[in-house]
Amino acid sequence: MREGRSIVLIAVTSGLMSVMLAVAVNVATGGTLPGPLSGASWLAWPAVAVLAAIAVTLAILQQTPGPKDPPPVARSVPRELPAAVTTFAGKSDLAAANRVLADGCRVLAVAGPPGAGKSTLALHIAHERRHLFPDGELFTTLRGADADPVAPEEVLARFLDRLGVPEDERRGGLDDLAARYRSAVADRQMLIVLDNAHDAAQVRPLLPGGPGCLVIITSRRLIADLPHAVSHPLGGLDHADARELFVRAAGDSRVDDDPAGVDRIVELCGGLPLAVRIAAARLKARPAWSPSHLADRLVDERRRLTELEHEDLAVRSSFEASYRELSEEDRLVFRRAGSHPGRVFGPAAATALAGLDEEVTSASLERLVDMHLVESPAPDRYRLHDLLRLFAMGRLADEEPAYTPASYLDWLAAHVRTEERENVVAGARHAVAAGEYEAAWRIVTATHPLLTDSADHPDRLALWREAAVAAKELGDEARRARALRWVSSATRNAGEVTRALEPAAEAMAIAERLDDRAALAEALTVYGECLRDLSRFDDARAALERAVDLFMELGDVDEEVGARVALGTLFNTMWQPELAAPVLERARELMHSAQDHRRAWTLLGLATAYRFTGRRAEAIALNDEALALARDGNDRFAYGHGLIGRGWLAFDERRYDDATRDMRAALEIFDQIQHGLGVGLAHEAVAEVAYAAGHPHDTIAACDAAIRQFERLRDRIRSGRSRLLRALALTDLDRDDEARTEWRAAEALLGDTPLPDVPRRRETLQERLEGF
Repeated sequence: MREGRSIVLIAVTSGLMSVMLAVAVNVATGGTLPGPLSGASWLAWPAVAVLAAIAVTLAILQQTPGPKDPPPVARSVPRELPAAVTTFAGKSDLAAANRVLADGCRVLAVAGPPGAGKSTLALHIAHERRHLFPDGELFTTLRGADADPVAPEEVLARFLDRLGVPEDERRGGLDDLAARYRSAVADRQMLIVLDNAHDAAQVRPLLPGGPGCLVIITSRRLIADLPHAVSHPLGGLDHADARELFVRAAGDSRVDDDPAGVDRIVELCGGLPLAVRIAAARLKARPAWSPSHLADRLVDERRRLTELEHEDLAVRSSFEASYRELSEEDRLVFRRAGSHPGRVFGPAAATALAGLDEEVTSASLERLVDMHLVESPAPDRYRLHDLLRLFAMGRLADEEPAYTPASYLDWLAAHVRTEERENVVAGARHAVAAGEYEAAWRIVTATHPLLTDSADHPDRLALWREAAVAAKELGDEARRARALRWVSSATRNAGEVTRALEPAAEAMAIAERLDDRAALAEALTVYGECLRDLSRFDDARAALERAVDLFMELGDVDEEVGARVALGTLFNTMWQPELAAPVLERARELMHSAQDHRRAWTLLGLATAYRFTGRRAEAIALNDEALALARDGNDRFAYGHGLIGRGWLAFDERRYDDATRDMRAALEIFDQIQHGLGVGLAHEAVAEVAYAAGHPHDTIAACDAAIRQFERLRDRIRSGRSRLLRALALTDLDRDDEARTEWRAAEALLGDTPLPDVPRRRETLQERLEGF
């Protein structure tokens, strides 16, 4: 400014001198001055000389160059990235983000639930790519989950300062600041990380306009309406990545000594990186703990969130910040959704829990999805991460201590046909836990008629166990006897015959006490089936014959058919087809409909009886008819046994390949429907066919599989039979010492069992292993 004033002064002085010189020259050359000044005319020429000298000097000064302009100020190159976490483990998310960036993305919006590792991923990406941005990096935390997120004007003012913009240009409104910011970075290549953003309105003014910058945004809610942004939703880590994160963060040899404990911890943390890091920090801070000890502490859902706290880190605090952002309506839907007993639910179930209009509830759920507090694995399907569910349940207990699930359980009992089976089972369990015993009974009895598939026994077992507890708590012995009958039946259908015996016996005792003949007959039937499967044939026959007599007295034809099928199957198992045939023929006569679910079983039993008595053509026809009925009725259990029956018919004709094919097909079915006894029987049948075909190695392999299954089921008799067959196969391979050992093991299991094929096999082994 001083330089400017000097120039103006010189210019003004020069102008005045020019005027005075002109006057002096005029007087010197004959001009006159006004009267009062005429006496000074003689000074004209000296004045001309002086003024001319001054004018020349001013002219020289005007032409002299001023001081040079100062050199341009160097650009500010900010380097603001915080240090990256060294134990980063989100490899799959990193790879996905890098693919997006490789395609030219310039705004990457990483969104995810609290504790999902959004900031960790963003910083990891930023540090990997910082060398691509020579003009520096800007970083800010926008505190989007706080009650008062950072204003974009505040961020812009700080960014402008870091970019070297003069102070007087860092003032003004949002639009002015945003425009100056865009101008400041327009020709720069910069990396900008905006961490923990609140919404699009907060972020939009912070986006540069030029193509040379990369912006990485993290937020707890999905920010979809940003120009040129690509969203990357972040979920939990898979088991392998979460385990790697825990091991690296713990950095302790204890994790190598207790891998099972580490796996349990990772599973209980649900793949949430924050939870995994806190668990690792807790283990590191407790030298006397093993991973299994920490896992045991995390198992208790009531204290899991409390256990996941260490110093200034806490999973609960992270969830609290997001919860505070919600409206009262969304908080209500969230905490009550946390009480849903299943893993996945729909808007109707959430509406029953929340007690709101379904449209209101659905809109709230979608907002919660945007906030990443609820996940949506499919359209109109929702779920909560395990730790968020625990947090929601905690908020429900604190804020609504009087809340009960009664309205939801009533809704569930009315919608068991349309609701997922898993949710129905979980609902019954939830009802019992909440003391809503009548609701639990209604749910079970409404669901039971729908359990018609042969693979339904796991659900049937779970439901009737809850019903038995509910009946006991209600003091209703009649209902408890009914529940125990179905517990026994479902347990036996799962192949767990030994465990099925006790509830059947208890149901019989209750029915005897109540003098309830119908309940007694039902319990006797399932009890007799259990005894039959345990090779206690005499006791089984007595129970089943008594059941048939009771049903005949009661006039209950349907249940009589079931008891007759069970009795006929027993006679076939005892190799007494002459007794089985008339019992099963009477059962067929009593059938009300060709579609009766017991018809296939009746025909299978008759086919077996006819096969044993030489009525081969009838056996083939009946077995084929049973297979068709089972296939049409989607009864996979009966179909599997029909395949085994057809295999035995092929076996009789020495069509061993066909027999093996049917046996293995049956094995696959029993595997699918989780029928343990069926799996064992199919392996046993494969072994029998292989032995007859002269394949001792295949026989041994199939026997080993059968033995493992029977031992798991605690079925000593069938395990002993398979060991006898295995001993025979070992003798075919001249491995007599092994065969003797196997025979001893078989005898310890079989005892004096009355199975008719056992003495024949003993005699064969005695002949081959003389001196045993």
